[in-house]
Amino acid sequence: MLDKTLLLLLFLPCLISTQPVDLTDKTWREMLTGQWMVEFYAPWCPACQQFKQIWSDFSNAMSSRNVKVGAVDVDKYQSLSGRFRISSLPTILHVRDGVFHHYDGERSLRGLKNYIDKEEWLKSGPMSSSFAPDSLAMSLITYVFDLSLLIKNAYSILLDQYGWPAWLIYTVFGIGVISLGIVIGFISLMITDYSIAAWYKIYYTLFRKTKKDKSDEEHLENTEQNPIDEDKSDTTEEELNTPDDVEGAIDEDIDQPTTIDQTVRQRR
Repeated sequence: MLDKTLLLLLFLPCLISTQPVDLTDKTWREMLTGQWMVEFYAPWCPACQQFKQIWSDFSNAMSSRNVKVGAVDVDKYQSLSGRFRISSLPTILHVRDGVFHHYDGERSLRGLKNYIDKEEWLKSGPMSSSFAPDSLAMSLITYVFDLSLLIKNAYSILLDQYGWPAWLIYTVFGIGVISLGIVIGFISLMITDYSIAAWYKIYYTLFRKTKKDKSDEEHLENTEQNPIDEDKSDTTEEELNTPDDVEGAIDEDIDQPTTIDQTVRQRR
């Protein structure tokens, strides 16, 4: 009885069927933790349908290892096809602790196992961090996809449920797009104008301060280099104002009237 129990526990993982984890636009960030192999597929894709059983067998083979296997339906979650830049189906990505690699190997159970067992993902370069699914650029692209889907759904509702003519729907959407563009342009202009004014004020303040400091330094250097010239100029001024010069000037003033009187007497 004990032997049967041990054999059952030994082969139990092989008997349990583990299906790939279905990832959505709400749960896709789970793949950023741990090690994952993720397939991107669409129900209408013939190649995806042929590969479906292989991917299921691969998920069962990885159930006893520290590798999770997931699947994303890009037809149902179209925003994820933009976030992950899916251009062909099926596309397989290997993810380990948030680092993405494209799987370009053989689409067989053996090729998938060797990719994990031999760590072949180390031989290929990782996806650029600038275009990684969790980057800012890809997040913006996702918002664009969501907006396009919203417009598409709104068009279908107005056309099918409310019976609006197509030209009226296009006119309303056109006015909405133009109005939104004007608002965004005005906000961008205000932000740009404020930023330029702030930077100019900071630059002008620093420039004036730097210029003033440089002028003070040049004045200080000139003062330190020419102390003798200032002493000479002071000495010259003192020599010009000596008592001897003053007395000589007074004597000349006294002698001048005497000379005039002598000239007048001679004429007489």
